[in-house]
Amino acid sequence: MAIRIKHKVNVKIANDTDMKDKLFEFDDTLAEVVIDTFQRQNSGKFHIAAEGVEDLPMGDITATKGVVIKFDQDCTIKINGGTDVFSVEKAEGKTFARFFMEGTITAIEVTAILELEGVFCTWGDPTA
Repeated sequence: MAIRIKHKVNVKIANDTDMKDKLFEFDDTLAEVVIDTFQRQNSGKFHIAAEGVEDLPMGDITATKGVVIKFDQDCTIKINGGTDVFSVEKAEGKTFARFFMEGTITAIEVTAILELEGVFCTWGDPTA
């Protein structure tokens, strides 16, 4: 079993609102990244009380390569026990916020501002 991760970013920059005077535009074939090498995923729901902290589980993944998390409230995230804090805030009018990261991940700590519900998915391989 392999997990397919597929990203597509299509950046277009122009001098006019009709996008006719293009300054930059990706070709579709250059903007797509497909990765088929991950063997495991771990996902679940979580609840954190106001001002509470939760360490998200990695399951049987020992070489975690990415994470996506969906929250119903604003929160902060620390990755790999570092001191840098990512602030995740819902956009105005939206009912949830998302956090996405690819890279080597050993720990994910979520700190709630208000009581929050969330879902997450991590992916990677069972051995480093």
